[in-house]
Amino acid sequence: MIALLAPFFAGPLRPFGERLTIAAQSAQPSASAETLDHSWADACLARLAQALSCDDRRALAAAWFRDYTLAVLPGALVAATLHRRSLPFDHPALGWQVAADGRLARLLLPDDGTPAAATLPRLLSPLLARHLPQVVAAFAVAARVSPRLLWCTGGVAAAGIARQLAAHPGLAAAQKEEVLAWSGNAVSADGFGNPFHGAFRPGAEPWLPGVAAVRRICCLNHRLPGEGYCGTCPLAADARARARLSGAQTAPARATAATATPR
Repeated sequence: MIALLAPFFAGPLRPFGERLTIAAQSAQPSASAETLDHSWADACLARLAQALSCDDRRALAAAWFRDYTLAVLPGALVAATLHRRSLPFDHPALGWQVAADGRLARLLLPDDGTPAAATLPRLLSPLLARHLPQVVAAFAVAARVSPRLLWCTGGVAAAGIARQLAAHPGLAAAQKEEVLAWSGNAVSADGFGNPFHGAFRPGAEPWLPGVAAVRRICCLNHRLPGEGYCGTCPLAADARARARLSGAQTAPARATAATATPR
């Protein structure tokens, strides 16, 4: 784990920060950023397919990118929000160590960045504007899947990360508001886009009180062995809506029939 992140990701939060590290701290070999293409993504998916005994490349790619988002975004957000540092995700010396199941074991950064007087969206731009689009492009080709599926699946995870960080006592009120503002806007005031934004259907976002959250695109999690439909599944939401509509349409018919029945 990167030293400056360790106090924040203590105890049960450690898994959300431990896969980001400084290259000099690792003696294990790694793949360089130059190798990040569809063949590298294909190899990761092949490992994950074997580990899960599943050959559905689309579902595997969505699961891989959700896990990758959980591995890299929390540390990037904390470094930017709490320490005003932009982690160098776009550096050519970036390296990957892949686990036996094809998921990310560790992402090796050349350093922990330098402090900068910049907005949160600007500090996140090496990750959101340069690194992650490259990752999404590689896995979209390898799995023959729409990039929208990957961004939506990662976006649901990103929204959860933002809400958890905003509840962390280590952030001041202004910092919490900054994280939530980033999560809730497609483009920041200074022109930086958030590719994770828009993962939920309008009016069914998780931060709306009394409204069940519904993602725009099914994450295909139910196609993985031993998994089911998630709590924000649009397929399940549409099925419930059809059931309610069907019940509303048959109720007047039953009432009419009851009225017309001779006593």
